[in-house]
Amino acid sequence: MALLLLLLLLLLLLLCLAAPAAAAAESEPSSRPPATALFVLGDSTVSCAATTLPINLTAPSLSTGPCLFPSTRRPLPDLLAAKMRLPSPPLVSTLNGTAAAVSKGVNFGGGGQYGVGGVFRVGAAVGQQVRVAAETLQLMQLEMAAEDSAAAAVFVLSFGADAYARLLARGPPAAAAVAAPKHGRRGLGRILADRIVRSVSELYEAGVRRVAVMGVAPLGCAPRVMWEGMRVQVMNSYNNGGSGSGSRSSSCVEEANELIQGYNARVAAGLDDLRARLPDADIVFCDVYKGVMEIISTPTRYGFEEAREACCGLGPFRASMGCFSKEMACRSPERHVWWDLYSPTEAVDALVANWSWSMSPGSQLSICSPMALHQLAGSSSA
Repeated sequence: MALLLLLLLLLLLLLCLAAPAAAAAESEPSSRPPATALFVLGDSTVSCAATTLPINLTAPSLSTGPCLFPSTRRPLPDLLAAKMRLPSPPLVSTLNGTAAAVSKGVNFGGGGQYGVGGVFRVGAAVGQQVRVAAETLQLMQLEMAAEDSAAAAVFVLSFGADAYARLLARGPPAAAAVAAPKHGRRGLGRILADRIVRSVSELYEAGVRRVAVMGVAPLGCAPRVMWEGMRVQVMNSYNNGGSGSGSRSSSCVEEANELIQGYNARVAAGLDDLRARLPDADIVFCDVYKGVMEIISTPTRYGFEEAREACCGLGPFRASMGCFSKEMACRSPERHVWWDLYSPTEAVDALVANWSWSMSPGSQLSICSPMALHQLAGSSSA
């Protein structure tokens, strides 16, 4: 009888110990081998093309050529590639079209993809990059017999910043009509978010199983948008009988940030739904807005001295004229939150990369869900 009681107690103890382990196993993401390649799709946020924004923001495209001085800052994908211990993914335009050249990854992105149709043609740009990416994976499978190359790679998507930069840029009525046709300013968020979610599904059909989608930063706090907001305040003051003069506001443009937050929320919700339908895929959303706003709210905590003015540009907020010469840049870009009209500095991107990769012990800030990117990449080190 005593022996039976002892066995029952031992069994009960084993069940109690096994329950937390089982719960932990269920909450952990699926185990993945280390990623073998990094493929990037996106707008100017994934290249240094944002440094070439023209003076006239009503031009057909936001970026019209290669980087003027690429050594000034590394974009976020390059920082993530370093954490994955992979080479920086080369721009697709620089490759020779062989499977060996793309085996470690490709950057399909860059600026200047919207053409005359404005921001509402961004869906075409996303679709084009997805098609090229799928063709690249097919090339690798055919030439290298690498059937699992898609599943072993991490795909990062970063769209929306260029589209919202154009939408928020003020100009002649004709330019405004191109930027916001019948769908309206809020229609952009719905159209673009739904297209991004659909692109993740299309990549899944091509064999991709690891995807990270980056949200849009708080561009309502970007130098150009704040400068435009200041101009509106001055004009309203003048129209209401004032002198049109006054102190320069240091606050972000809340309407712009609300538009972007709506877009980010719709992307996150769409990915949640997609995740439920594709249980064998790891789909991550990284809230870049949250990370950059954390820096803007407490810049000195992270070593920044200037959270409003751009490092490179001219005029109020150094944003009335874009950055088109290296001589225009400030001496200490690492102390600025913004590099140019809309782009964060590399120092900001580095913090966002850290918070995307894993939770920072100092700030306890994590911006990716449902897992950090080091888990997505199958890295043993956080």
